Amino acid sequence: MRVAALAILVSLAPIIGWADKIDVSNHSITCNTVFATASIKPPLLIGGTAPTTMKVRASVAGCAVTGPGSVSILSGKMSGNITATSNECITLYQPLAGTLTIKWKAGEATPIVPKSSTMEIRDVTFTGYQAPWGTAYGQFSLGVSSVTGAFTGGDNGATSSNVSLTSQDIVEILSQCSSPAGLKTLNVGLSAFTLQ
Repeated sequence: MRVAALAILVSLAPIIGWADKIDVSNHSITCNTVFATASIKPPLLIGGTAPTTMKVRASVAGCAVTGPGSVSILSGKMSGNITATSNECITLYQPLAGTLTIKWKAGEATPIVPKSSTMEIRDVTFTGYQAPWGTAYGQFSLGVSSVTGAFTGGDNGATSSNVSLTSQDIVEILSQCSSPAGLKTLNVGLSAFTLQ
């Protein structure tokens, strides 16, 4: 009886567990749900001049894939370190260096290869966002010089884009930046990005 059951499982394995992997190297992806935290050391200060490193951790969801075939991406985990030439808090532009890697979780029926995307980050631009309830938050976009692995769009991610809003409002950000301890953590509660 056990032998027969095993034989049935083996015969069904290609259907239920051994789906062909889909090559998404040249596909594009857009994700509209991102929760992120950047731990900053040394912290950001008003008038800061020291080089600083941001340790980024994020969860990603709400993704839609563009490309041949049907691909389901359930979620992703983003991580990486980014360095800045100074820890100045008040700036509209800052050159950066580093990478962010997203490890993707695909649906069981549509396993993918490669399983991760790595973005080369070159800079960041800042502005403000006025919420409908009247509060101003930080808004920023990371400049992406290239994407390797999954979802390069076929051109190494040349037209990739992103926009994020800080969870802290501008008043809180400036308050922390003007304190002796500085701004040690920046949280992102609303974000969207496209790799293509």
